[in-house]
Amino acid sequence: MDGLLRGILGILIGAWLYAEVYPLIQGNVLKVGDYGKLTFPGLVGVNPWALIVPLVLVCGGVLFWLDRKGF
Repeated sequence: MDGLLRGILGILIGAWLYAEVYPLIQGNVLKVGDYGKLTFPGLVGVNPWALIVPLVLVCGGVLFWLDRKGF
């Protein structure tokens, strides 16, 4: 129980510190890695369905294989 209270206290202190520091890091640190809306089909340059259909078939095949193996 003591560890749980320390964990909750740590979460609250961390949230408070982040709220205090947020205005300072909003313009520079938080912009790093902001690439806008990225999708895998957009990166590869193909129609989304060209990735969805094979992915569904592969996942279905793996699940079918796992079921046959008894997992």
